[in-house]
Amino acid sequence: MRRALLLCAIVACPAAARDIAIPFAPPLDQPLVYRIEQHRPVADRTRRFSAVRDLRFAQAGEGYVLDVTLRAIDSDAPAPGADPYRAALEPLIGIPMRFRVDARGKIVALDEMEGVWSRVTAGVDAMLAAFPPDSERHRAALRVKALFAGLPSEGRLALLAGEVQPLFLFSGSQVTDGAGKGVRTVAGSPLGRPVAVEGTLLVKGEAAQAVDLEEQLAGEGVQVTMRYHVSRRTGLVETQERSLAVHSQALTERRSLTLGN
Repeated sequence: MRRALLLCAIVACPAAARDIAIPFAPPLDQPLVYRIEQHRPVADRTRRFSAVRDLRFAQAGEGYVLDVTLRAIDSDAPAPGADPYRAALEPLIGIPMRFRVDARGKIVALDEMEGVWSRVTAGVDAMLAAFPPDSERHRAALRVKALFAGLPSEGRLALLAGEVQPLFLFSGSQVTDGAGKGVRTVAGSPLGRPVAVEGTLLVKGEAAQAVDLEEQLAGEGVQVTMRYHVSRRTGLVETQERSLAVHSQALTERRSLTLGN
């Protein structure tokens, strides 16, 4: 042992891996704003796509309820590029959703699922009626309707919760400060077909209130960098930045969670 310590004093030895605990204690009864802004190529130009959601947590037994309402969406892309985005999200605007979240930060249910789903599908039908059959918006709404029609209950929950679930990516878990943790996932959409990617998750910075993480992932023709700023008080991802390159195309995305009205 003494010889090993002496050797480390002479040459650089790797630091022992250390686990950093991430709690889950969301802020209760406070208005939160969750913004997503994405920039990606449409017709050879980089275009902006954005969405703003209002959130509020409340205690519910050993878990929580999370109220979510999509407030607004926007894009500066021309109609052919923006219509699929609008067709997928406009039917959700203004519909309050109350998700059940367990004590570790997993979304497990949606209150009044049938009623929420009926309002969403009614919004798609209204879009179909409002645009001529030969318009791109009508065709995009038809694709959304076909997707919705084939979803089972768990698929509906995954779709409706999909944009807020990344907030809980590290909640109630731990990350390792050291050589990095191996990561495997799927990337590619919306720039192309989904592609399996893998790489490492590294701790890039640590403070009393937060930890900064970075993923570097790669797959067939795909490079992904993910950066996270995670609160050590709430366990929520307060900032998430994504850079995705698929062959010659590039996408950047920023998500932020802030207090607000």
